[in-house]
Amino acid sequence: MKKILIATHGYLADGFKSSISLLTGGEDAIETICAYVDESDYTERIQAFVDSIGPDDDGVIFTDIYGGSVCQKVALIAPGHPNVFHISGCNLGLIIEVLFAPGRITKDSLQATIETARATMQLVDTEETESASEGADDDFFD
Repeated sequence: MKKILIATHGYLADGFKSSISLLTGGEDAIETICAYVDESDYTERIQAFVDSIGPDDDGVIFTDIYGGSVCQKVALIAPGHPNVFHISGCNLGLIIEVLFAPGRITKDSLQATIETARATMQLVDTEETESASEGADDDFFD
């Protein structure tokens, strides 16, 4: 079974889960931690997630900022668990790709998915988009 934890500063994690629910309905496999929104210590929730990953499970923990405090806490807890993976600097497309990827998760499959997510990040040239809107029949992505 694939299990996903999204742990972020503030309510970003819940926002990701909400968007995934709206777009795919696949939110059942997702847990979230919204760090620093109150005084609670979220370390135990990370540990409980890691401990819940059995030998037939794949666990992926997404964090928002590489090197940030949430990332650091996960980095201290996740090592030593061969089927728990940690990806930092996530985006919505990446999470959805991992959520719906077929088969078992491996470092190689995650690396390929991360590269795909990087390639989809594009600066949209608003000057080009504006001139293209004059010919509204044109495809946006041409």
